[in-house]
Amino acid sequence: MYYLRKEPEEKNIPEITKNDGSVIPERRFMSEERAIYKHHDFSRFYRGTFKGLNEKYQGMKVYQCKTLKKILALRESTFNYSGEYFDVFDETGKVDIESMK
Repeated sequence: MYYLRKEPEEKNIPEITKNDGSVIPERRFMSEERAIYKHHDFSRFYRGTFKGLNEKYQGMKVYQCKTLKKILALRESTFNYSGEYFDVFDETGKVDIESMK
């Protein structure tokens, strides 16, 4: 079973100059680990914090599917919608898609 997950990454937030002339210095930000969830009663997908495959996020389970084609289509539509690019994982870890084609 395949699922979409985004690993945490460190980002630099640039320096910000406020209207009063004070400056907020450049700082680092660590993003959280995220996954795609699907509610059992609705046909919508949600993005949320990844807690584990068997853990629920606001009552929803991590969306998993058997075919790589279907999960890649979901990844592309999620990227087109939100600009967030998720990696494909299975039970053993991150999937190398190039070697599977």
